[in-house]
Amino acid sequence: MILSDRSEFISCISVDADMQFIAKYQDLTLRSVYQPIFDSSMTQIGVDALVRISNNKGDTVRPDHFFHSDETSCTDKINVERLSRAIHIRNFAQSNVRHLNLFLNVLPNVGELFAAEKVSDSLLAKRLHELNLSCEQIVMELVELNVESEERLKDAALSLADNGFQIAVDDFGTQASTEQRVRHINPHIIKIDRSVMLDFEQGETQEMTLVLDLATQIGAKTVIEGIETQQQLEAMQSLGFDMYQGYYLAMPKPIELDIRLAI
Repeated sequence: MILSDRSEFISCISVDADMQFIAKYQDLTLRSVYQPIFDSSMTQIGVDALVRISNNKGDTVRPDHFFHSDETSCTDKINVERLSRAIHIRNFAQSNVRHLNLFLNVLPNVGELFAAEKVSDSLLAKRLHELNLSCEQIVMELVELNVESEERLKDAALSLADNGFQIAVDDFGTQASTEQRVRHINPHIIKIDRSVMLDFEQGETQEMTLVLDLATQIGAKTVIEGIETQQQLEAMQSLGFDMYQGYYLAMPKPIELDIRLAI
């Protein structure tokens, strides 16, 4: 059963000893960590929300393995993704950076569901309003997985954009995050995968040139992911990226709460 009713979400969500919202789903516990994103002047402009998953034995479950595995049912993937988004938003809303942008991963098959409902009436939009967050702050990152219908994905992106959300194509250069998807979706932001940067460092510049030209053509902002050294930062700055993200700049960690807002 796909979680869709508010009471179903509430039954899965609780607050831990650090006042952070967490979610329980079957034998899994979901927690939020956030990685800062910086503009070209190295001013923080937002955070990328990431889920950390553990099982009831305390073992870490890698999110990429969970969401990419054929052994994980589509229903479980959707429910974990939706619960993750729910706790990410709640923790962000009681943080010191709640005035910045929040980047949220969206599975393409979940994204398609937004095409089938009125976004302004969705639980997501209602919850943002209750938490005094604006849709304009939220960047919905369509991850690199394949989807049954790119046309429905486009409809969902248009519906979200019409309601003020920013749309990003995540991990450009991997799997389904291609030039074709970018041209079809016409996102506000393109997030370029670390692999494209590593190829560029080795002299394979074709993909990097392609995506930067593509961003210019469609008027999209660019984020380079996975910066781990000063040399990589300087190389990417020389290419004129709009935003920067990576371990060298800041590690993902639980968000710092504003004690005045924490529940």
